Amino acid sequence: MTVSIFCGHPELENSSSHQFLRAACPKEIKFIPVPTNYNDDFIQESQETLLESERIYLQFPLYWYQAPGHMVQWLQDLLSDDFLDQNGKHLAGISLGLIVTVGSPLSYYQAGGKNNVSLSTLFSPYQTLCQTLKWEFLPAFILSQYHYLSEEAQAKKYVAFQYYLLNPKRGSFNQRSRWLIDHLRSRQEDFSPELISKIDLLIDAWEGRLDELEMLEATLPKTTRH
Repeated sequence: MTVSIFCGHPELENSSSHQFLRAACPKEIKFIPVPTNYNDDFIQESQETLLESERIYLQFPLYWYQAPGHMVQWLQDLLSDDFLDQNGKHLAGISLGLIVTVGSPLSYYQAGGKNNVSLSTLFSPYQTLCQTLKWEFLPAFILSQYHYLSEEAQAKKYVAFQYYLLNPKRGSFNQRSRWLIDHLRSRQEDFSPELISKIDLLIDAWEGRLDELEMLEATLPKTTRH
């Protein structure tokens, strides 16, 4: 599957949270910064990337409850009437996800919270866009208060983000576990020989437990809902 990220941070190089997300992006995924002073050539390149992609992500910081202005304008120019008239049928079926950083606690974004509005409500225009274009709207990935995360929490977010990019619908516990096992195996060259031995033992034990759970699940009676 061809996956592309369009990042609309106006000061990308100075944003530690978005540089963190950029570093976590797997090599097989295109990461494309959207400049504040983009030109027609960039729009054409973006449209070509869109035509080649099966899934795209829009990455941006939340500014006053919306994407930065240049990101909004770029999206309007990208999806021009002429472009959609010529390619609308070809684009049908694309998946769109949002990768959003927020500087305040997530508890602020709910009914009765400090901002008294949910992120789902703020993202509804993108959902409507997908409905109009016959695209699939994916669950969003939210990175909240990155600067306050501990190193351990950052490491967990790093792996969770990589999983999200390739499996945005989260999946079952078994699917997530199998992915993480494969991910650890593919990254073993990054670890020391001593750590590799420990990881191998962990993987063997983990796979054994997963196999036991699958066998147990197969023996359980299936429930029927009326």
